[in-house]
Amino acid sequence: MSKLKLLSVIIVFASLISCNVQDTNLQNAINSITPEGMKSVISVLASDDFQGRAPSTPGEEKTIKYLAEQFKEVGLQPANNGSYFQEVSLVKLTPVKLMTLNVKGGKWNFDLVFSTDFIGGTPQVKDSISMENSDMIFAGYGINSPEYNWNDFKDIYVKGKTIVVLVNDPGYGTGDTSLFKGKEMTIYGRWTYKYEEAARQGASGVIIIHETGAAAYPWGVVQNSWSGPRFYLKDDEVSKSNLQFQSWITNEAARKLFKDAGLD
Repeated sequence: MSKLKLLSVIIVFASLISCNVQDTNLQNAINSITPEGMKSVISVLASDDFQGRAPSTPGEEKTIKYLAEQFKEVGLQPANNGSYFQEVSLVKLTPVKLMTLNVKGGKWNFDLVFSTDFIGGTPQVKDSISMENSDMIFAGYGINSPEYNWNDFKDIYVKGKTIVVLVNDPGYGTGDTSLFKGKEMTIYGRWTYKYEEAARQGASGVIIIHETGAAAYPWGVVQNSWSGPRFYLKDDEVSKSNLQFQSWITNEAARKLFKDAGLD
């Protein structure tokens, strides 16, 4: 057998061994993931000892330590200069409960009560936010989706305005299974997307109308989530945009607001 042929045989044989080893390692890794193991890890992280795991708290430090121990146990090597983790710059912002929201139109004047009627905050690192005389415009679901051929912003101009949008997406709202994924919420139905899209459209504020069925959680969840400190990425597209105000409004308050404005 010539040297060239021998080399070819060795390379092919080595490749087969390498593939077999990789397949074996992959299968071993898959087999190591069990419902019991997942329940064990989740129960530890969800326990009171971890104090909610919020950033910049002792609970976060305990969480990071526990995760590192789990990584070591399964044989993972740190990939970030000797660390298992990558640092991300966050900003912690706390809304003042004296926040007010007043809507005027024609001869009517509507004051909304913080927490009872509306809740919200800002992604901007400022001591205070004031949005006087910001025009409000209804923007459907606040969605711009080329793949679903849907654009709520096609015929309206929202730059510098406050948009009012519905939670979830058109599939849920209409019950039409041919729209988006029907009752199954897509990424476009999530509140995070709606704030991000509002920022991309140049809006100054966005108010999401809460409805328990469409949101899949009651108003109390919104109250608890938005009444205290919130963390934002320091340099993401929202914080660098002109979006000043992110808010929710109750379904009841929205109906009153629309009715007083002479709208359905």
